[in-house]
Amino acid sequence: MHILVTGGAGYIGSHTCLELLEQGHEITVVDNLCNSTRESLRRVEALTGKTIVLEAVDLRDRDKLRSAFLKNRRPVEAVIHFAGLKAVGESVEKPLLYYQNNIVGTLSLCEVMVECGVKNLIFSSSATVYGDPETVPITEDFPLSCTNPYGRTKLMIEDIL
Repeated sequence: MHILVTGGAGYIGSHTCLELLEQGHEITVVDNLCNSTRESLRRVEALTGKTIVLEAVDLRDRDKLRSAFLKNRRPVEAVIHFAGLKAVGESVEKPLLYYQNNIVGTLSLCEVMVECGVKNLIFSSSATVYGDPETVPITEDFPLSCTNPYGRTKLMIEDIL
């Protein structure tokens, strides 16, 4: 299967890429590298002996994103979506940046997926959508209650999806 991994150069994304390659999947990574580095992907390549296609693209750039979907020899069959700004404190200081990057980026991704006929998506949300829970561990039936812009972007994306 050919899987496009957004945010694939980040910590969780690169570990997912490692697992996908070890299971025999072809991957394309789309990452704007604003809070990740190419080095994580070089390490995955060294561990697997396989090459990773990295498209240094911001999800909000629909034309470049579309190109990343279409330029490989095999069509993209699924997307794993890790891309997004993720610091709670920074989201409080710069809420508009978080709404723009996380929500608009995801909308752009969804639109390109529709254009390219890709219907399979795994989205990485966050426990921040549960606010300050009264007990732990948190389960998916807990009430939703965001306390910061980062968490709100994740919940809005869940609603959109």
